Amino acid sequence: MKATSQRNAARMLHIITGSTIATYSYSPLAENILFQNVIKFIVIPLTVISGLWLWKGHYFKSFLSKNKKTFLLASLCFLFNTFILAQTNEPVKPKRWGAEISPVGLVVFSITQAKATYLINPEKMCRTEVGLGFLIQPQSTSKANDAFNVDGQYSANMLSIGIRQYFWKGLHVEYVSNLGRARITNSKVDGKDYSAFVIFSQSFIGYKFNVLKREKFNLFVIGQGGFGYAKNFNQWPEVNSNTSPIYGLGDLKICVNF
Repeated sequence: MKATSQRNAARMLHIITGSTIATYSYSPLAENILFQNVIKFIVIPLTVISGLWLWKGHYFKSFLSKNKKTFLLASLCFLFNTFILAQTNEPVKPKRWGAEISPVGLVVFSITQAKATYLINPEKMCRTEVGLGFLIQPQSTSKANDAFNVDGQYSANMLSIGIRQYFWKGLHVEYVSNLGRARITNSKVDGKDYSAFVIFSQSFIGYKFNVLKREKFNLFVIGQGGFGYAKNFNQWPEVNSNTSPIYGLGDLKICVNF
């Protein structure tokens, strides 16, 4: 991502989080416990980080470029310590309902993806969770979206249906099927616009880390890696028909169970 794009993304994040804090300060939502914790543990840290990046971002990038090995080692130690703590903390009382979003997709690819979830058997070790949500991807000419814009300017509106199977604590596999209409404008083959029914499936393995435990709700962060498969019907013309429809994926979700 270009430096200007990084700065624009940080500026937009800072504006959004600042507006959220203003809403918290001057509205009745300040009395809501859930909203209070979201502000304290998510919004305020993001506001501080984005503000520091806008102010001294060039120093951070210079430090990281000169100390890549140190930063990587520290990050791995932090993740390993977080993983160990997740196993040794007191067990979290499972709650059936949940809601989750994918902030990485929103910031990097402008993809809005959210899902409501329901835990079928919360008392069992091998729990099953089902989800229903949506995926909205507007047209974007950013460098990060080049993989989507291979045949033209890509956009999509989809229904997401998923199932997540837990094996041990937060360790799980997940399958998500995204179904809907996708659109290509200004095709790179013939300059025309096309619309097609698309199936975009995602398969993940990951871990659900507990971040905050409360009597009425629990806050989690879900880290996942896997692969995706995309297939469109009523095919639009492709620049390269030999391109594989399977590719690697990574995702980070923020989840609230209640």
